[in-house]
Amino acid sequence: MTPQTMIMGVVVSVLIQLVLRYTKRPSHEGLILFLILIFLSAAGWVVGFAIGGWKGMGYSALAMMVIMASMAGLVTSFICSLFVKG
Repeated sequence: MTPQTMIMGVVVSVLIQLVLRYTKRPSHEGLILFLILIFLSAAGWVVGFAIGGWKGMGYSALAMMVIMASMAGLVTSFICSLFVKG
């Protein structure tokens, strides 16, 4: 996966943490969002294998990029929620 995918996950998680902080919402909501996104993209990865062929490989590659961005966002969101007190 590309570094741009990881950077995209980090930027999105920082933006989510900023929005959650200024709307006075709990910071764990960002963690839940990324966990849901990881599970959905894992399901998309399995569907890509079920489709097969070049089209399925394209779906699987897209799902893997979303998984990597979500994992980077999850880690960054967790670290931000530790340092930023709501």
